[in-house]
Amino acid sequence: MGVLIGIWLVLGLGQASPMATAGSLQPYLSSLTAGRRGSAIAINPATGEVLAAWNLEGAANDAYPPGSTAKVVISTAALEDGHVAPDEHLMCRRVPPLVGSFYACTHPPAPEGFTISSALANSCNFFFATLSMRETPEALLHWYSVFGFGEAAMLDGKPTGAGVLRKASAGRGLAMAALGAGDVAATAAQLLDAYALIANQGTEYGLWTRQGGRQRPRPRRRIELKESTYAALRQGLVGGVRYGTGQAAAVPGVEVAGKTGTASALDGSGATHAWFVGFAPAQRPEIALVVFLERGNGAHDAAPLAGKLLRYYFGRKRE
Repeated sequence: MGVLIGIWLVLGLGQASPMATAGSLQPYLSSLTAGRRGSAIAINPATGEVLAAWNLEGAANDAYPPGSTAKVVISTAALEDGHVAPDEHLMCRRVPPLVGSFYACTHPPAPEGFTISSALANSCNFFFATLSMRETPEALLHWYSVFGFGEAAMLDGKPTGAGVLRKASAGRGLAMAALGAGDVAATAAQLLDAYALIANQGTEYGLWTRQGGRQRPRPRRRIELKESTYAALRQGLVGGVRYGTGQAAAVPGVEVAGKTGTASALDGSGATHAWFVGFAPAQRPEIALVVFLERGNGAHDAAPLAGKLLRYYFGRKRE
């Protein structure tokens, strides 16, 4: 399944592209994804250039619930709207309010409670369902829109799939939306663009390929968030790979920021789909990537594949 895209190298803008030291990233990604169903994209977040892709057409147009990868949205909403402080602690009681035992937390015990960053790292459903009770459906819809959900992503200057974004109903609907379920579905391209905004502290360039003829990056979206919001998000995403649900994406000697997601399939089968999205190095990102796998778990399937790709990339750089 999928469209395999060729290798693109950029030597413009007066400096070598990261791909100058990792020219075989595309064949390696192809080898990792053989026989699988899903999509993946790796980009240079500073320009939006696609470095390697698997099933780029599907990544640009096929929408699925983003699951816990979307917790950066409710995190941003609560921090920016003043509904939580970065150092506030909430105790996890395992079964989240409003959504019930199906979303019960499975992370290690945290007797001291979670801050928003450690909750993001451990993907605490209780924390974020509780946080949703401090927001309104209109506010959460606004912040999803700020990150580009519900709006077509751009590939080589052309719009792609817009996914799904509806205003959630109060109560359970709002809590579900906060957990990346219910009234939101996203393409892999949209999700990658949203994380590029975090990686670049507010600037996103869309996606483009050398085959598309783009020569210089032009910002497609700019957002302004408080420095403390970016710091809390980055701390949570780094923690997710260092000690949380995304540990399989770790790279020795490189600080990786990332988030896993496991979302229910929409076909009623009871199966789940797997996500990982992130960037590295966390403080000066030169690669960002998204991995989506049909029928899988974010921590056990998508994160390991992302980790192999990142370790290969940085290993080639060291060589």
